[in-house]
Formats: sequence, C-alpha cells, structure tokens
Amino acid sequence: MILAPALFYAAATTACHSMEGDKVRGSDLAAASAAFAAAPPDAVAGYAPQPGMRRIFDAGELERFARANHFEVAGVTALCFERAAALPDPQKMQEAMRKVLGEAQVTLEIVAFSQFHVPAGEMVFPRESLSMPGSDGAAVWNGYVAYEGGHFPLWARVHLSVRQRRLVAAAELKPGHVLEAQDVRVEEADEFPSRTPLLASPEEAVGRMPRRVLAAGTPLSAGLLEEANEVERGQTLIAEARSGAAVVKLEVRAETSGKHGQTISLRNPSSGKLFRARVEGKGLVVVEVEAPQ
Repeated sequence: MILAPALFYAAATTACHSMEGDKVRGSDLAAASAAFAAAPPDAVAGYAPQPGMRRIFDAGELERFARANHFEVAGVTALCFERAAALPDPQKMQEAMRKVLGEAQVTLEIVAFSQFHVPAGEMVFPRESLSMPGSDGAAVWNGYVAYEGGHFPLWARVHLSVRQRRLVAAAELKPGHVLEAQDVRVEEADEFPSRTPLLASPEEAVGRMPRRVLAAGTPLSAGLLEEANEVERGQTLIAEARSGAAVVKLEVRAETSGKHGQTISLRNPSSGKLFRARVEGKGLVVVEVEAPQ
C-alpha cells in the first residue's frame, strides 16, 4: 500500500532518517522507529523524496500503514526521510571522465566541481557535454549521477589534454590540389580533445583534395577534404555510348570537371557538339542510350 497524499518538504524541523532506493519501505520505518519492528520489510509506505528533498509521514499515515499490514502501533509521531547523499567524490568523477575518454595518455585535473550533495549511483560524464576551454584553459564538463529513480546533475571545471596522433598539412594546401604523401605528416601532440575526429595516417588523405586553403600545420579531418576529380576540365578522355550489349567509344574533351558518379559536360571534337555523360572512372565517362523498341 502506497500512502497518499504524499508530503514533500524541502526543509523540516523533524530529524530526518537517511534511506536509499526509490520507495520508503517497512525496513526503513523499522530503522527509524522501534514501533515499526513488526512491519513487513518490503511493504511500501510511499515514494522516496527526490535527492535534496525530505518526506514526512505524519502519525495518521503511519497508523494507516500499520493497519494495512496487520500490526498495531501506539503513540507514533511523524517520521522524516531523505535520500542518502554526499558531496561528489572528485576521484570517482575522474574515473568516470577517464572511462569515457578512452585514451591511454590523459592529463586531467578537476579545478572546481558541484557542491550539491548527490545520491549514491553511477557517475556519468557524456563526452558531448564537454565544452571547449575558456580563456583560463578550463572547460566545463556537465554530467550526472544515475540513481534509482532518475538522474541528478553535477558539473566540473577541468584542465584536460590528451596525447593524440594526428595528420597535419606539411605545407599550405590549396583547393584543387590532389594530395600526395609529401603534402602531409604525422605528429603527436598533447591537446584538448577535438570534437571532430582527426585523420591519423597519410593513407586517409592521399588522393583527396582540400575544400579550402589550409595553412601548414593544420590538423586534418575528413570534413576538410573531398574526393579528387576523376575528370578535369580540358582533359581528353574516352566516352562510351552504351545501348544494351553494344558499346561505341569516342574520344572527347571535358568542358567541366567531375567526380565518380557525377554528370559533366563534354564536347565532341569532330562535330563541336556538347553533350552530357556520367563519370565512371579515371578518364572514363558513359552515356546510356535507350535501345530501340
């Protein structure tokens, strides 16, 4: 039986008893008062208060609980309950942060943290809730304690750096330039973790092109690069006209550049006529011609 209506108080003069879990049970009443020694341990008296709040059961509620569970009480007074809580443990906070970072070489210092008491539970610091550092080099990392019944927020200001292997531009890189091995280099650095995954090996960049001008030393991510054109404007290449099993090949000139799968403009040097075809590979375009019915 869950007592209702429930009374929740942010503060009360009644001495409060610490308890755990999302419900106040007979075992909690017995621990708070010898009058409830006969209470069934698992019988539910009511919902537990939220962390930081108190719940008071008045004498009438307690007597109704006793009758519902077939035992008698006499001379009972109000009982107050609050969830067990304590200030966040910085060591446990660090452990939760390191768990989500995953990297082996992490330098982490907590310089300030939430001073609200938190319930017992698992501390969680989602990586996406880590803000970028401020002018003092400290970043705010919002997290929470997952407890029975919900999440309780907490925060910390941290100094954080992670040893990262990253690919950087060896010199200034310009759009349209197809990257070669000498255009990039691998380096390791201790720095604040990037929200954007960085490339870590030359193979991830060679053969691609910068989307914009990149200064020497710029860390490279996939978003800064694009696939290289397979056909360049002004290039002479082969166009295949396909109709069923029949294939006719023609040497043409590209009027526009394009990547695999894109449609580009081409010119027939013999007739001077323009037409469009799909890029199928390096120096190859295809025109699909419907077979006559």
